[in-house]
Amino acid sequence: SIQAEEPEWDTFEVYPNWRTMVDVTKDQTRDVVEIFFTLLGQGARCRLLVTPETTVEEILKRGRKELGFDQEWIPDSDFKCYVMEDHGEIKPGAISGPVKNHGLTDFEYEIYAVFEPSTY
Repeated sequence: SIQAEEPEWDTFEVYPNWRTMVDVTKDQTRDVVEIFFTLLGQGARCRLLVTPETTVEEILKRGRKELGFDQEWIPDSDFKCYVMEDHGEIKPGAISGPVKNHGLTDFEYEIYAVFEPSTY
């Protein structure tokens, strides 16, 4: 049988600036935005649809439920939420309140939840 050689594709070479091909903005312009919610210690991650008015506390509650980490005996107050900056770095300072107050963008927005109980 004759097998044709498959060309090797280097996406970066073919599309060196792929972001210019899609409407990616670092602003929040949509009424509903898809974000990532990550439980950092477990690496568990899900996508959630939120509005700018959605609070971080609501996101934490929904994210824990979605990922199966919503045990009654672990209160939400034992988790702190942080915004992910570029390249997976955590922006300093725990966040709370409406997500619009914490740099919500239309694309590539992620909230990390970290288990930080006040007592062990």
